[in-house]
Formats: sequence, C-alpha cells, structure tokens
Amino acid sequence: MKHWLIGLSTVLLFCCLSPSRQAAAQPTSAAPLVVSADTKAVQVFGLIYPARFNTAQGDEAHYHLLVWQGGSSTNALIETPADDLALYDALVTLGAQPGDNLTMAAWNQRHNTGSAAPLEKVTGSALDVRLSWESSPTGISIDQAFRQSAIRFGLDLPLATQSAIEWHFGGNRDRWFNRAPLAPRPGCLACLYSCPSGKVSNGALSIHDYVTAPSRFTADTDILPPDGTPVVVTFRVQP
Repeated sequence: MKHWLIGLSTVLLFCCLSPSRQAAAQPTSAAPLVVSADTKAVQVFGLIYPARFNTAQGDEAHYHLLVWQGGSSTNALIETPADDLALYDALVTLGAQPGDNLTMAAWNQRHNTGSAAPLEKVTGSALDVRLSWESSPTGISIDQAFRQSAIRFGLDLPLATQSAIEWHFGGNRDRWFNRAPLAPRPGCLACLYSCPSGKVSNGALSIHDYVTAPSRFTADTDILPPDGTPVVVTFRVQP
C-alpha cells in the first residue's frame, strides 16, 4: 500500500509540473525579455513599425532592426522596452561568445574611402532570429520580413538582389557609452549591417555596404502587421 501511494504521488506531481513546463512564459511590455535555457533562446517583446521603417529618411534609415526605446537610435523596424545590455547579458548566460571584432571607426569613418574599418564584418556566435506576432504565432525568419529589392552596385555592374542575412553575436558591451553613468547610448539590440554598437548584427553586410546602398532593406508590408503591433523577436544560439 505504501509503495502504491508513493507511485500515485509521483504521477500526480508529474502531471502538475508538465503543463508549467510546456507553457513557457512570453515576454510582455512589463517584462520584455525572457530567457529559456532549455531552448537556448532569448525572446524580446517589441512594437513593429514597417510603414515608418520604409518611409524613414536620414543617416540611420533602413539600418536598425531592433532598438531599445530609451536609446538614441531612431526609425528601427522594431522598438522594445528591453535594454540592449540585458540582451547581451542574456546571450552570454546561454553560452554565446561575443565577436567584439569591430571598432567604432567602422561607423565613424564610413564615408572615408581610404579606411578599411567600414569594410569589416561582425563575428561571434551564430544566431537564428525569428519574428512572431498574435496572428502568426509560428513566426517567420527575419529575411522573410523584407522584400527582395534590386540594387545596382555601380554604373558598370548589373543589378543584384538583396544580400543574405547572417546573424552574429557581435557583443560591443565595452563601449564608453555603455560604461558611463547616464551617458546617452544608441541602444542597438540588432542591426541589419555589421554594427560596432549592435549587440547582434548582420555578418553578411558591412557598414560600407550600407553607405553604398542604404535602402536595400524594405519591410514587406504585405506580410508584416501594421505599425504599432506587438511582436516577439526570438534570438536562438546556434550549435
């Protein structure tokens, strides 16, 4: 009888715990960043603005994928209340290795044709990045969020389609603006080019590529939800 009661208690305990394991917490505006050690993923809550992204003008237009609302970076596709430094710390806890191979010269000297820094591409642990929202819970990969636009790289060169996206954990936590108390900082969680500030960025394209064709990324408004829609961006560390 004693063994039977122990077995029954074990079964009941498993049944009680199983639903909680399956129902993983989702990020919200109040708690915008959720880490899952089991899946090696970080989920970030945000608001998406595809129409605004497409019409943006200026030095950083069509450049940022995901930025912290408290930072100085503007016109990103997605804004989040999650701090970019929190994303860095979360990825480190999951075993991701930051590349930390870019210098700020990659951005500051982007118009200097004699500088090699803007040609550098980000390294670091490879990541899979997906986007989901209420009516698309399974989500899409980030490259599916953009139209494949034609780009001319020079007067004597043929048109080419948009380059691939290769996400890497760039790191860049040790910038002075991240260490100085109350200093304004960009707040870049993820950038569409190899960014010396972004915690995650695209290793397929350099800052030089951005200067050459700054409008290569166009949000696909036929697929994405309208401006102001809550979304979740999932960063998963690859083996």
